[in-house]
Amino acid sequence: MTTLPTVDPAAPAAAEPSVPGSLRSDAIIAGTTVLVLAVPTLLLGTVGFGWHWLLAGVVALAVPGAILLRRTRPVLALAGLTALAAVHVVVGAPMFPMWFGVLVLLYSAGRFSQWQGRLGALGLSLVASVLAAYWVATTGGLAGFAPGSPVPVAELVRLVAFFWIPPMLLFSMMILIGWGVAAAARTEAATVVAQVSQQRADQEEERAALARDMHDVVAHSLAVVIAQANGARYTADPAAKDASLERIAGTAKQALGDVRLLLEQLRHSEAPDPVASLGDVDVLIERMRGSGLDVRFERSGVQPMLPRTADIAAYRILQEALTNALRHGDRAEPVHVRLRGVAIPHGGAGIVVDVHNRISSSPGTPGHGVRGMHERARLAGGDAWTGVERGWFRVRAAFPAALMHEGGPA
Repeated sequence: MTTLPTVDPAAPAAAEPSVPGSLRSDAIIAGTTVLVLAVPTLLLGTVGFGWHWLLAGVVALAVPGAILLRRTRPVLALAGLTALAAVHVVVGAPMFPMWFGVLVLLYSAGRFSQWQGRLGALGLSLVASVLAAYWVATTGGLAGFAPGSPVPVAELVRLVAFFWIPPMLLFSMMILIGWGVAAAARTEAATVVAQVSQQRADQEEERAALARDMHDVVAHSLAVVIAQANGARYTADPAAKDASLERIAGTAKQALGDVRLLLEQLRHSEAPDPVASLGDVDVLIERMRGSGLDVRFERSGVQPMLPRTADIAAYRILQEALTNALRHGDRAEPVHVRLRGVAIPHGGAGIVVDVHNRISSSPGTPGHGVRGMHERARLAGGDAWTGVERGWFRVRAAFPAALMHEGGPA
């Protein structure tokens, strides 16, 4: 069986700082940002920035440093850059290309923060967009006023409100894109968790089915062998001893074959099930009679063909019921087995397996065999009942024929 990875569904979506290689990836992003934006920023600073080249150098260091914090402290890094932008606007410095690196921080705030952090990042993006609009209307000179010249307050407010729209949309869009990527990642993680959980459930069901098969095969075979061995010990007839030994050998041989098939299932999940079918009921009855159990077998009604899973379940339930009668029942009383074809309400047909035998003592807590009967019936689409009725231990299992076969509808 394949060993599945461990996935913790309760792990937070923002747990990516612990991903191996994440810091290295962020360092690569920061280095690329420096090459693409910082170099032209510093080159422009040597030409026309004047003393502002010092501020340009601080920005060129601050932006990649903030990128290194984009997974762990994205909102804090964004707040630091917003404060530095305010200084930029106050001193009236020219535009630095390095400032475009803040888009990486805005995306990261939406990608790696929880909802509180995203709201904080949206608030900071609004402040940053107002600062950008103010810089465009004053220092940038794009409003038709000479840089550094006084601008009427009413006109300044109008210009800031107008120039605020583009950076506000750009900054907000970067946060929303990061938010959307985070939502997609959570959905993918939830899908993986659901798939892993389903695979684990399938594996557990497979183990339970193999355990039921192993119990039924081994318990039934050992019960028959023990009964035959005890009978051979106390008989003086050599022919009877030989017959008992022959039955023991036959039962052990069949059990060995079934166990080998079960082991093949453990090695290969698509190996065939052990041979078990209601078509072999007569052989099973004769084997139990040879073990000293007085089995009264009766068939009635038209018995439809069951789907393979239901056919195996019906046989195994009958086998377990007879094994229990051999081990725990009153051997002086007969065991009654009825295999009945019945009509199902609203159309269709089915088969009912009915086994009852006298009990020699009050039954205790149901064991694996009785619980396995109910599990088999349920998984095969049928129903089972076990209990004591007026001194008889009774097993009834019903299976409808109108079920889905392995290849399609019945």
